[in-house]
Amino acid sequence: MNKFPKSFYRNGKQVRDNQPKIIRYADDFVIIHNEYEVILQCKEIIAQWLKKAGLELKPEKTSIRHTLKSIEHDGQTVDPGFDFLGFNIRSYSKGKHRSGKTPRGKIIGSKTLIKPSKKKILAHHEALKEVIKDNKKAPQAALIARLNPIILGWCNYYRTVASKETFASENNVLWNMLRAWTVNRKKKKHHCMKPLENISHTESTENGRFKQKKQSSTIMPKRK
Repeated sequence: MNKFPKSFYRNGKQVRDNQPKIIRYADDFVIIHNEYEVILQCKEIIAQWLKKAGLELKPEKTSIRHTLKSIEHDGQTVDPGFDFLGFNIRSYSKGKHRSGKTPRGKIIGSKTLIKPSKKKILAHHEALKEVIKDNKKAPQAALIARLNPIILGWCNYYRTVASKETFASENNVLWNMLRAWTVNRKKKKHHCMKPLENISHTESTENGRFKQKKQSSTIMPKRK
Protein backbone atom coordinates (compact mmCIF):
# COMPACT_ATOMS: atom_id res chain seq x y z
CA MET A 1 0.00 0.00 0.00
CA ASN A 2 1.85 3.08 -1.23
CA LYS A 3 -0.97 5.53 -1.99
CA PHE A 4 -3.96 7.01 -0.15
CA PRO A 5 -7.16 8.51 -1.58
CA LYS A 6 -6.82 12.05 -2.87
CA SER A 7 -9.75 13.28 -0.76
CA PHE A 8 -10.40 13.12 2.98
CA TYR A 9 -13.09 14.29 5.37
CA ARG A 10 -12.57 17.44 7.43
CA ASN A 11 -15.30 18.52 9.84
CA GLY A 12 -17.71 16.18 8.08
CA LYS A 13 -16.97 17.58 4.61
CA GLN A 14 -15.04 15.86 1.86
CA VAL A 15 -12.05 17.91 0.77
CA ARG A 16 -9.18 17.45 -1.64
CA ASP A 17 -5.95 18.30 0.09
CA ASN A 18 -2.30 17.37 0.09
CA GLN A 19 -1.96 13.62 0.37
CA PRO A 20 -0.36 12.01 3.42
CA LYS A 21 3.22 10.90 2.91
CA ILE A 22 4.14 7.29 3.60
CA ILE A 23 7.68 6.20 4.47
CA ARG A 24 8.08 2.44 4.43
CA TYR A 25 10.91 0.01 5.12
CA ALA A 26 10.02 -3.72 5.10
CA ASP A 27 7.02 -4.03 7.44
CA ASP A 28 7.70 -0.74 9.27
CA PHE A 29 6.13 2.46 8.02
CA VAL A 30 5.30 6.02 9.05
CA ILE A 31 2.40 8.16 7.81
CA ILE A 32 3.01 11.91 7.85
CA HIS A 33 0.37 14.63 7.59
CA ASN A 34 -0.23 17.97 9.29
CA GLU A 35 -3.80 17.18 10.41
CA TYR A 36 -4.77 14.83 13.22
CA GLU A 37 -8.13 13.89 11.64
CA VAL A 38 -6.45 12.80 8.41
CA ILE A 39 -4.02 10.58 10.33
CA LEU A 40 -6.97 8.87 12.05
CA GLN A 41 -8.57 8.22 8.68
CA CYS A 42 -5.28 6.81 7.38
CA LYS A 43 -5.13 4.45 10.34
CA GLU A 44 -8.62 3.18 9.56
CA ILE A 45 -7.80 2.71 5.87
CA ILE A 46 -4.65 0.75 6.71
CA ALA A 47 -6.51 -1.42 9.24
CA GLN A 48 -9.12 -2.31 6.62
CA TRP A 49 -6.46 -3.05 4.00
CA LEU A 50 -4.53 -5.33 6.38
CA LYS A 51 -7.71 -7.12 7.44
CA LYS A 52 -8.21 -8.34 3.86
CA ALA A 53 -4.82 -10.03 4.09
CA GLY A 54 -5.58 -11.54 7.50
CA LEU A 55 -3.30 -9.09 9.30
CA GLU A 56 -3.78 -6.31 11.81
CA LEU A 57 -1.95 -3.37 13.34
CA LYS A 58 -0.24 -4.14 16.63
CA PRO A 59 -1.46 -1.63 19.25
CA GLU A 60 1.87 -1.71 21.12
CA LYS A 61 3.74 -0.73 17.94
CA THR A 62 1.21 1.77 16.61
CA SER A 63 1.05 5.35 17.88
CA ILE A 64 -0.02 8.80 16.75
CA ARG A 65 2.37 11.59 17.64
CA HIS A 66 3.13 15.22 16.93
CA THR A 67 6.75 16.05 16.18
CA LEU A 68 6.70 19.40 18.03
CA LYS A 69 4.30 19.19 20.96
CA SER A 70 2.56 16.73 23.27
CA ILE A 71 -0.94 15.64 22.28
CA GLU A 72 -3.85 13.80 23.86
CA HIS A 73 -4.61 10.45 22.21
CA ASP A 74 -6.82 7.66 23.56
CA GLY A 75 -7.00 9.44 26.91
CA GLN A 76 -3.22 9.63 27.30
CA THR A 77 -0.67 12.40 26.88
CA VAL A 78 1.78 11.44 24.14
CA ASP A 79 5.26 12.97 24.11
CA PRO A 80 6.47 14.75 20.96
CA GLY A 81 8.56 12.96 18.36
CA PHE A 82 8.66 9.35 17.23
CA ASP A 83 11.14 6.52 16.73
CA PHE A 84 11.70 4.88 13.36
CA LEU A 85 14.43 2.40 12.36
CA GLY A 86 16.48 3.27 15.44
CA PHE A 87 16.22 7.04 14.94
CA ASN A 88 14.27 9.59 16.93
CA ILE A 89 12.61 12.28 14.81
CA ARG A 90 11.48 15.37 16.69
CA SER A 91 10.99 19.10 16.09
CA TYR A 92 12.23 21.74 18.53
CA SER A 93 11.06 25.34 18.86
CA LYS A 94 13.72 27.75 17.60
CA GLY A 95 14.14 31.47 17.07
CA LYS A 96 14.14 33.01 13.62
CA HIS A 97 17.91 32.68 13.22
CA ARG A 98 17.96 28.93 13.93
CA SER A 99 14.53 27.96 12.68
CA GLY A 100 13.90 25.73 9.70
CA LYS A 101 12.38 27.21 6.56
CA THR A 102 9.94 26.18 3.88
CA PRO A 103 11.17 25.71 0.29
CA ARG A 104 10.08 29.31 -0.32
CA GLY A 105 12.15 30.62 2.59
CA LYS A 106 9.33 31.15 5.11
CA ILE A 107 10.41 30.73 8.74
CA ILE A 108 8.43 27.96 10.46
CA GLY A 109 9.59 28.58 14.05
CA SER A 110 11.00 25.11 14.66
CA LYS A 111 13.75 22.79 13.52
CA THR A 112 13.52 19.04 13.03
CA LEU A 113 16.42 16.95 14.32
CA ILE A 114 17.07 13.26 13.79
CA LYS A 115 19.01 11.57 16.57
CA PRO A 116 19.76 8.02 17.76
CA SER A 117 16.78 6.72 19.72
CA LYS A 118 17.14 6.13 23.46
CA LYS A 119 16.14 2.50 23.00
CA LYS A 120 18.99 1.87 20.57
CA ILE A 121 21.47 3.73 22.76
CA LEU A 122 20.64 1.45 25.69
CA ALA A 123 20.87 -1.59 23.40
CA HIS A 124 24.35 -0.43 22.35
CA HIS A 125 25.35 -0.16 26.01
CA GLU A 126 24.21 -3.72 26.59
CA ALA A 127 26.15 -4.98 23.56
CA LEU A 128 29.37 -3.35 24.79
CA LYS A 129 28.78 -4.55 28.33
CA GLU A 130 28.25 -8.13 27.14
CA VAL A 131 31.50 -8.15 25.14
CA ILE A 132 33.51 -6.71 28.03
CA LYS A 133 31.92 -9.19 30.44
CA ASP A 134 32.80 -12.13 28.16
CA ASN A 135 36.41 -10.95 27.92
CA LYS A 136 37.24 -10.27 31.56
CA LYS A 137 40.41 -12.36 31.43
CA ALA A 138 41.20 -11.94 27.74
CA PRO A 139 44.27 -10.03 26.50
CA GLN A 140 43.61 -6.41 25.70
CA ALA A 141 44.24 -7.01 21.99
CA ALA A 142 41.42 -9.58 21.95
CA LEU A 143 39.02 -7.18 23.65
CA ILE A 144 39.95 -4.39 21.25
CA ALA A 145 39.33 -6.69 18.29
CA ARG A 146 35.86 -7.53 19.62
CA LEU A 147 34.86 -3.94 20.45
CA ASN A 148 36.06 -2.15 17.33
CA PRO A 149 33.54 -3.67 14.84
CA ILE A 150 30.63 -2.96 17.20
CA ILE A 151 31.67 0.65 17.83
CA LEU A 152 32.52 1.35 14.20
CA GLY A 153 29.30 -0.18 12.87
CA TRP A 154 27.13 1.72 15.35
CA CYS A 155 28.88 5.02 14.63
CA ASN A 156 28.65 4.55 10.87
CA TYR A 157 24.90 3.93 11.11
CA TYR A 158 24.28 7.17 13.02
CA ARG A 159 27.02 9.41 11.62
CA THR A 160 24.75 11.10 9.06
CA VAL A 161 22.33 12.52 11.66
CA ALA A 162 22.61 14.82 14.69
CA SER A 163 24.77 12.48 16.78
CA LYS A 164 27.54 14.72 18.13
CA GLU A 165 26.21 14.85 21.69
CA THR A 166 25.35 11.16 21.65
CA PHE A 167 28.83 10.16 20.46
CA ALA A 168 30.43 12.29 23.19
CA SER A 169 28.21 10.66 25.80
CA GLU A 170 28.92 7.17 24.46
CA ASN A 171 32.64 7.85 24.60
CA ASN A 172 32.30 8.62 28.31
CA VAL A 173 30.16 5.53 28.94
CA LEU A 174 32.68 3.26 27.22
CA TRP A 175 35.56 4.86 29.10
CA ASN A 176 33.88 4.03 32.41
CA MET A 177 33.17 0.46 31.28
CA LEU A 178 36.81 -0.08 30.34
CA ARG A 179 37.97 1.52 33.56
CA ALA A 180 35.89 -1.02 35.48
CA TRP A 181 37.40 -3.77 33.29
CA THR A 182 40.89 -2.58 34.26
CA VAL A 183 40.03 -2.41 37.96
CA ASN A 184 38.73 -5.97 37.82
CA ARG A 185 42.00 -7.17 36.30
CA LYS A 186 44.27 -5.23 38.64
CA LYS A 187 42.21 -5.90 41.77
CA LYS A 188 43.63 -2.75 43.36
CA LYS A 189 42.02 0.66 42.94
CA HIS A 190 45.21 2.69 43.31
CA HIS A 191 46.59 0.99 40.20
CA CYS A 192 43.50 1.40 38.04
CA MET A 193 44.30 4.84 36.60
CA LYS A 194 47.82 4.03 35.44
CA PRO A 195 46.72 1.73 32.58
CA LEU A 196 44.70 4.58 31.08
CA GLU A 197 47.80 5.79 29.27
CA ASN A 198 48.53 2.47 27.59
CA ILE A 199 46.05 2.62 24.76
CA SER A 200 45.50 5.30 22.15
CA HIS A 201 42.42 6.42 20.27
CA THR A 202 43.48 8.46 17.27
CA GLU A 203 40.64 9.34 14.91
CA SER A 204 42.80 10.86 12.18
CA THR A 205 45.01 7.80 11.73
CA GLU A 206 42.88 4.91 12.93
CA ASN A 207 39.36 5.92 11.83
CA GLY A 208 38.15 6.08 15.41
CA ARG A 209 39.36 2.58 16.31
CA PHE A 210 41.13 1.69 19.52
CA LYS A 211 44.80 0.86 19.02
CA GLN A 212 47.10 -0.95 21.38
CA LYS A 213 50.32 0.88 22.17
CA LYS A 214 53.60 -0.92 21.93
CA GLN A 215 55.16 -2.28 25.10
CA SER A 216 51.92 -2.22 27.04
CA SER A 217 49.87 -4.98 28.55
CA THR A 218 46.77 -3.17 29.74
CA ILE A 219 43.84 -1.44 28.11
CA MET A 220 42.08 1.85 28.55
CA PRO A 221 41.48 4.81 26.23
CA LYS A 222 42.88 8.21 26.98
CA ARG A 223 40.21 10.44 28.39
CA LYS A 224 40.04 13.82 26.71
